[in-house]
Amino acid sequence: MSKVKLEALKEALLEQNQRKAKDLAEEFLRGGAQPKDIIDVIADGLKLVGDLFEKGELFLPEVMRAANAAKASLGVVLPMMIKEKVSEGQGVIAIGSLGPHDIGKTIVSSMLIADGFKVLDMGINVTPSVVEDFLRNNKVDILALSILLTSDIDKGANVIERARKVSRDLKVMVGGAAMSQEIARKIRADAYGRDANEAVKIAREIVGRKEK
Repeated sequence: MSKVKLEALKEALLEQNQRKAKDLAEEFLRGGAQPKDIIDVIADGLKLVGDLFEKGELFLPEVMRAANAAKASLGVVLPMMIKEKVSEGQGVIAIGSLGPHDIGKTIVSSMLIADGFKVLDMGINVTPSVVEDFLRNNKVDILALSILLTSDIDKGANVIERARKVSRDLKVMVGGAAMSQEIARKIRADAYGRDANEAVKIAREIVGRKEK
């Protein structure tokens, strides 16, 4: 299916049309589109929504409606990805969002699953104690954190510090609007990913190094 046709899904997100986004995702899958291609378009659409919000051309209620439209379409696509690509032993990743939003986390999770990783979702608003308990009860290779708000940067540093006390060999990768390469280094993360595709590359590199 052509990229041009898939762009209609991006427009549905900008229109904040939840029903249209869901219907288009279903239509594209029936038409033979690859789930990964659909997710790429959703991610592009959300990035554009975020850019418009930063410019003051969209307001928070509109951003949330766009995010709900994205979730509706992802709800159609993700089960197909999981069905097509059951974990192939790439590694185990625990992922969580320090803030109240999970759309970025959901997209990164889906891309990791598609690449063969086993992904354990810790949810939203995760705290240092939640992460500690999770790591004590699950064998994890990588901790992935979504940090969207600048007010959560210190919290992220605390999460990482306490997580490493539970698992000394743990690798941590971070992403989200509040993150940059410099801030990732400051909070002692091992890697920073700008988007879902980069997160997959980083996870591959980390697991590859650990296997050597």
